[in-house]
Amino acid sequence: MKFTKIESSYMQRAIDLAWKGYGKTQPNPLVGAVVVRNGVIVGEGFHKKYGGAHAEVNALKMAGKKAKGADLYVTLDPCRHTGKTGPCTEVVKKYGIKRVISAINDPHDLEHEGEMILKRAGVVFERGLLADVAQESQQFYRKNVMLELPYVILKVATTMDGKVATASGFSRGITSEESQTYVHTMRSRADAILTGGGTIAMDNPHMGVRLVKGRSPLRVLLDSDLNVSLASDFFRDDQVVIFTTKHAPSRTVLALRKRGIEVVVQDALDDIPSILKTLFVRGVRILMIEAGPRIMTSFVNQGCVDEYVQIIAPKLLGGLNSPTSLEGADVQDYTSMQTLQRLAVSHLGPDVLLGGYLNWY
Repeated sequence: MKFTKIESSYMQRAIDLAWKGYGKTQPNPLVGAVVVRNGVIVGEGFHKKYGGAHAEVNALKMAGKKAKGADLYVTLDPCRHTGKTGPCTEVVKKYGIKRVISAINDPHDLEHEGEMILKRAGVVFERGLLADVAQESQQFYRKNVMLELPYVILKVATTMDGKVATASGFSRGITSEESQTYVHTMRSRADAILTGGGTIAMDNPHMGVRLVKGRSPLRVLLDSDLNVSLASDFFRDDQVVIFTTKHAPSRTVLALRKRGIEVVVQDALDDIPSILKTLFVRGVRILMIEAGPRIMTSFVNQGCVDEYVQIIAPKLLGGLNSPTSLEGADVQDYTSMQTLQRLAVSHLGPDVLLGGYLNWY
């Protein structure tokens, strides 16, 4: 189906609006909507937070009576089910929209029931406008629905020669203040942030949101031995889930549980998908990783990283014993390499921000 340049601009506006809800809508998707009548935008909106009005409702309320006979551009098919709010399909019919243009279908509605409801009501329904662009905003939601697993974002900060820490393991302060602020924004969008015992021991990370406005994520620790100081900032409250093994000291496990911290004891921590499943059941939809090379390598090698973000400082560290972001067995050819899709490059002060996808949904 062919769409005009001006129609594409309306959908792009809806996509831009959708991103404004990033980090606040889980487990719901990011959705933006624009109401157009006689070539003029008369209403627009986005899904601002979980439990709040959906994008279509906000846009139609803004349009009011001008919505009658208008076109509705929306980044995802209008929902036809009742959850925290009522079906958007009924609101679309109520306001008298004559035509709906959707970017992509909702994976919760594979039978396109929402589309059928609107068509039976006499609403013209079209899908596919800027679908590929809109799909980027739906990555976490699509993975959540299709695989019932959290969407995983791995963040790594390196020097220009690829080092993540000194030979002693110290890693704080590689990047600029601008980059640190951006990382706090990333944290504010995630439901949980995961690290390892080595990072806690060396850096005593807070892993909360302080440099921007927003909620702090649940903190997740992977540590087979659990030889960590309970006085660390990481354990400042009970918003922590720990995955450990039978090697962990029973007194430490007991002390943590007495604080109200959840401790999951397993035979081993090498099954990353199993850990992700446990976190999903607990309500984690977006998981951010800020960890050492061993944990990052495990996630990457098991195909569990969806989005890879690297911040590169214009610094050189060197050193044979200064670690890089990924470890593992030496390879002899390029066949095992993983290639990032949709690479984006920008700047954070003096640093370079690289981002791309290892999985696409």
